[in-house]
Amino acid sequence: MSEDLKELQKNEALNRLRILQMNYELLENVVSEFEQDNKLYYSEYINQNMQGILYYIDNKEEFTNAIKEFEEKHQAKVYHAILTPLTYGRMLSLLYVSQYTEEWQRDRNELSEGLPLAYCMNLDDDTMSEFGGIQIEKANGGITRIA
Repeated sequence: MSEDLKELQKNEALNRLRILQMNYELLENVVSEFEQDNKLYYSEYINQNMQGILYYIDNKEEFTNAIKEFEEKHQAKVYHAILTPLTYGRMLSLLYVSQYTEEWQRDRNELSEGLPLAYCMNLDDDTMSEFGGIQIEKANGGITRIA
């Protein structure tokens, strides 16, 4: 992947984090730490009362490695993730910027409506992983996946 594309994707990722901050009350430090230090956060669903709890991705080597592999394989830039326990495994929904710049405006519009593009990575059964749109809402300074 070219350095130019990487730089464009980082700027686009910042734009999308700002959308999450404005529309979904994502904590400011999630945006500022990504901008300054490339720090990546994920929002975790623990239970009905504990949703959107923020953690650093690099606290979990499994997540860090999975995201790095995804980014390299798909020439993408992950800007946030959501961990959700489901009946068929732990789902790490990766919100990302694709390599297809012509799709970015539509992706921003869908994110503003709570319907971001995501790669839903099943950490327990990779055959259940897929690309698609998810539905999100604000929760405790982070975001939570509702569909």
